[in-house]
Order: sequence, then structure tokens, then C-alpha cells
Amino acid sequence: MINNSLLRYRMILNIGLVLRDICVIIIIIILIGLFFLLVVAKIVRKIHPFPIPAFMTKVIDNPIRRRFMQKPLLIAERMNLQPGMKVIEIGPGKGNYTKAILSKILPDGEIYAIDIQESIINRLKQRLEKEKIKNIKPMINDVYNLSFENESMDRIFAITCLPEIPNPVQALMELKRVLKPEGIISFSELFIDPDYPLRRTEKRWAKEAGLVFIEGFGNFFSYQLNFGKKNK
Repeated sequence: MINNSLLRYRMILNIGLVLRDICVIIIIIILIGLFFLLVVAKIVRKIHPFPIPAFMTKVIDNPIRRRFMQKPLLIAERMNLQPGMKVIEIGPGKGNYTKAILSKILPDGEIYAIDIQESIINRLKQRLEKEKIKNIKPMINDVYNLSFENESMDRIFAITCLPEIPNPVQALMELKRVLKPEGIISFSELFIDPDYPLRRTEKRWAKEAGLVFIEGFGNFFSYQLNFGKKNK
């Protein structure tokens, strides 16, 4: 009787070990596949730059990213926001980061969520209407020729969006034009993004546009950089 129980226990243990090994192999295969997919995506984006398709924002802006990689409220806290501020967001996607920023500038603050793709703007408008949010204003706008007055914005931010712009330095110069003297331009980047730039690359773009580095947060895989205007 004891021998039968021991054999049964060993059989169950062996089955468990086999299943564990199978799961490990499957995970490794998935990770390798994702790695090669990321490499291919980076190569394609370098050869043929184009805006991220609207449908991809549903994949990119996912709960795992917001919970573990680029936390919306943490990004907002790093921007030193105050109630009543006027903010521009470049590439708002589904609006999850937009709402986090808005929570820090209520009740009178406003966010102008701009994009060049009408489908993204229309989808965001529908969400805001459904949730009855009025302080976020989605609009189509050209980052090289913004429809805002000089020195009219307190904060400008973009989440994994700046490197998608074909001429980031020109865009940064235009952002600097509409930024108030004591304002902040904040960029957050993530390694898994096909357009991911190194910190020094983003700092170089900002320097060429006449901006100064204020402070940085995060690590190699996920970082946030704040820039401002040069002191006159």
C-alpha cells in the first residue's frame, strides 16, 4: 500500500516537472518571438517612418504598460503640475494619460490633446463625451505649426510620441515657442516602443532646439525627461 502511494506521488511529481518545463519552453519561445518582432519593427520604422496606426493605440496603451511600465499618475507627479494650468499633449491615444494629467490641474485647468490623425481625435472625443469630461479638448494640429499663441502653455508632454515625428528638432522649436518662460516640456519613452530613442539622443534634440535639460527619471527601459527654456 505504501509502495503504491509512493509510486503515485512520484508519478504526479514527474508530470508536474514536465508541465513546468513545457511552460518554461513556451515562455522562452514567446519572448524570443517578441524580441525578433521588436527588432523587425524597429528596422521597418527606421526605413519607412510613418505615424502609428490608430488601431495600434489599443495594443500599445494596455493595462500592463500602465500598471508596471509607464504609470500615468507617476508621470503626472513628475511634471510639477498645478491647478489651472494649460497643457498640450502630443499624441493622446486613448486618453488614459490625458486623464491622469487632468486630475492634477482641475478644476480650471485645460488640456489640448493634439494629433494629426482624425480617427484618433474622433475616438477620443467620443470617449470624453461619454464620460462627460469637458476640460480636455481633442484637436487636429500640426506640431510644426501649432495654432497656439506664443508663451501660452504651462506644460507640454508626449508619451512615446516624439521619436515618431520625422523632424523632432523642428517640432521642439515650435513647442518652445508656445511654452511659457517657466514652463516644462516632458517626454516619456519606453524600450519596447519601435521608435525608442536613447536618453542622450532626446537630450541632443532638445539642445539643438534651444531647450535646457531640467531633470530625468526612470531607467534605461522606461524614462522621463523634463526640459525648459534657457534663462534669458
